[in-house]
Amino acid sequence: MKLIVYYLPMPFVVYLLYLLSGSYLAGGLFFLGSFSFLIRITEIKSENLRKKIKFFASNFLFLYKTLCFIAILAIGLEIVGWGTIIRTPAFLFLSLVFYILLIWRGYQNYIKIEIKEYTVEISDYDTELNLVFLSDIHLSELRSINYAEEIVEKVNGLSPDCILIGGDTIESHMEYLEDKGFDQVLRKIRSKYGVYGVLGNHEYTGNLNKNMEYLDRCGIKILRDESIIIKKLEFIFRDDETNHSRKKLNEIYKTVYPKVVVDHRPKFEEALSEGAELQLSGHTHGGQFFPVNLGYMLKYKVIYGYKKVKNMIIIVSSGVGTGFFTYRTWSKAEIVRITIRGKAHE
Repeated sequence: MKLIVYYLPMPFVVYLLYLLSGSYLAGGLFFLGSFSFLIRITEIKSENLRKKIKFFASNFLFLYKTLCFIAILAIGLEIVGWGTIIRTPAFLFLSLVFYILLIWRGYQNYIKIEIKEYTVEISDYDTELNLVFLSDIHLSELRSINYAEEIVEKVNGLSPDCILIGGDTIESHMEYLEDKGFDQVLRKIRSKYGVYGVLGNHEYTGNLNKNMEYLDRCGIKILRDESIIIKKLEFIFRDDETNHSRKKLNEIYKTVYPKVVVDHRPKFEEALSEGAELQLSGHTHGGQFFPVNLGYMLKYKVIYGYKKVKNMIIIVSSGVGTGFFTYRTWSKAEIVRITIRGKAHE
């Protein structure tokens, strides 16, 4: 309750103080403590209460971050000598319009799932494999069964040879998903060679064993520091680095086939040094919104898309879903379709 009392009025108070005083320091307060409100929310046992708190906090923090952006804009106007503008009714009105447009666009990016396609060419590979990569589905109380049905319909429409899951499939707790029958829908996903996945950091926030067992019931075979061979490619499935004792890549390799690494977080230095041809990752949600995207940019060299680094390609998906926040202003929801073929096919 203390957190709610403290954080609910804070952005409004700070923004009002800024408008009245023009203090540069006041704008900086928007960055302080906004995520402290989220402490332990995922550990609340009541599904209905957890859903209501998530919905409230998500929308509140969206307003919080929007005001943060507006404060930065106001500071910029003050610096260039246009400080009187920020205290006019027109500026306040345009700020409100900006917020409404941003929340509308952010929600559209959240609910509309696009298909993103890439082609990866590998030397000395004499066949072709079509796969679908799904990352960060984030099944939780904030999603209905229609969300799972849409994923299944879109994936099956792509007729993939195999399906790879990049972690954070479950937000934290599987009980709500079990009650709503998400597993009955997700196990309708079809592919020639099966559905395989890795764990993300969010599976660890709930009961890991229950989450893994539920993913198995969904038809997803979770592999932890293991590899499998599919059509002359060795796929390496890494446990999330939440497990500090996870194996090194060279301890997982089994064959001389080209290596495809599936790792939830887009840290690719080890895969590059160990000669992998391709790494598939998620975790960042493509940046999702400001200023979280700035933190990801500082932490990871690639937060979204296709990039070739020396002899290796890394593909980072923005993910199908999101965790806590029901909006995206910096990315879009996506399912990734990848065609892997030999360079001889050119």
